[in-house]
Amino acid sequence: MKKLLLMVTGSVTVLILIVSLFSLNQTNQTLESKLSKAEEELKTMDQLIKQDTKFIDTVANQKKLTVIEEGLRTYLDYDNDTYLTRFDHLKNKATDETIQRLKELSSTDPPFLDVKNQLTELIIYLHPTDQLIFLVQLTTEYSLDHEVVSTLPQLYQVTLIETDGEYKISQLTNLGLTATN
Repeated sequence: MKKLLLMVTGSVTVLILIVSLFSLNQTNQTLESKLSKAEEELKTMDQLIKQDTKFIDTVANQKKLTVIEEGLRTYLDYDNDTYLTRFDHLKNKATDETIQRLKELSSTDPPFLDVKNQLTELIIYLHPTDQLIFLVQLTTEYSLDHEVVSTLPQLYQVTLIETDGEYKISQLTNLGLTATN
């Protein structure tokens, strides 16, 4: 009888162990499945964050490029009528100090002859490490009495400043003329 009792107890113990192992195996598979799903969700979230960051960077860069292009066009596109007023139009594109320096480089009186300066080509290069410094290659056409007298390829370094998510030109440095074909 003891043998029978030991056999029954041993069989029940083995049966409990088998059921426990099966249950643990099922629990393990369920946890692995949940972990796999969580890892996939994490990858998806990471991709979404990267896309969002790229979008935000793209929007910020577009704002910067727009300020640079509009600022340079406002400054460099002028004729007799807009020679002095162009500085007033720069107010939302450049800092007051930059506008003052540009005014100092210009005559305080409009020209006597018919003049026209027009920005004809503009290429903006991003700085590899500083997100607020840009290199701008541009070409202007200068006309005197309705006749083009010069076409000047130039190189500028433009530095922006950010205030409350808005950008303005804080420094505009003419690096000189560029060589052309």
